[in-house]
Amino acid sequence: MSVRVALVGCGRWGEKLLRVLSESPRAQVVAVADLDRSRLARARALAPRARLVRTLDEALAGRVDAALIATPAASHAELALRALEAGADVFVEKPLALCSAHADRCAARAAALGRVGMVGHLLRYHPSVVHLIALARERLLGDLVSFSAARLSTGGRGGGASSALWTLGPHDLSILSALDPSPLAEARAHVSHASQGGEHVTLEARLESGLAAQIELCSSSPTKERRLRLAGAARVALFDDVRAPDRLLVLDGRGAAAAARAGLAGIEEAGGDARAPAGRELRVPWREPLSIEIEHFLRCVEDRAPPLTPLDEGAAVVRTLERVEATLAAVAPRAVAAG
Repeated sequence: MSVRVALVGCGRWGEKLLRVLSESPRAQVVAVADLDRSRLARARALAPRARLVRTLDEALAGRVDAALIATPAASHAELALRALEAGADVFVEKPLALCSAHADRCAARAAALGRVGMVGHLLRYHPSVVHLIALARERLLGDLVSFSAARLSTGGRGGGASSALWTLGPHDLSILSALDPSPLAEARAHVSHASQGGEHVTLEARLESGLAAQIELCSSSPTKERRLRLAGAARVALFDDVRAPDRLLVLDGRGAAAAARAGLAGIEEAGGDARAPAGRELRVPWREPLSIEIEHFLRCVEDRAPPLTPLDEGAAVVRTLERVEATLAAVAPRAVAAG
């Protein structure tokens, strides 16, 4: 029997969710809610049998098992709480909320009501990232020393440093928490202006375990970059989601030394070492991360199982973002996007 779902928010990212839901044999889309009638018109093509409505309450009026929320981030917590109180399981796009108090309330309420609550930390379902996390947990890299990432977008939606932090930061913070759940010992951020344009936010953190992290974020970069580097005492793993989403480079010996000198130089720059005996390229079977993520949520609803990225993890990410944002000297109003 399929899960009866309502989608709330059918903008750029919500439309992607609707496509995946419509393709899933586990889901029956019974309602799509959005205030924009043109978005609802586009939703009709993807979900011809769904009721098209304007509000969450209208979407929940029928028999709904789960609600997926892909509205602007400022409304996430309120809508999630209302859906939970109405008896629905909830999937909420990141960030779960824009303040830790609201995020914690969502997580606590889902637990009290016995509902499945999941936050859309998409990269936790990316096959290559899943493999990277497995390498770390199996200690194939040795003791973890440092984690660095670059997440630069060309969308140019602006919103300043704070927007980049809240729109892009959850992706890499969720990976960091999966790699090492240790509490934060230190966290800060600073803003720089690249010569090619764009406001870059660099988030620096150190966990109580000693793992150091540096995450570079920009929502208006001239180039799109999605890179990770995880260094252990024995090996270094590199991932470039733009150039090679279905593979990892694992370097040891002189390959790791070269990667350390290159920093986040990317797969091409490390390629010489990767082809040498000092390193190897790991190919990972590919499947769309969003399809994996939504299938996981639907299975959790069916089996009443806790999700891989529960609301309390989403709340922990919000607490980190809130803490880091406070270290920025000046921040612009948030314009936080879903997805």
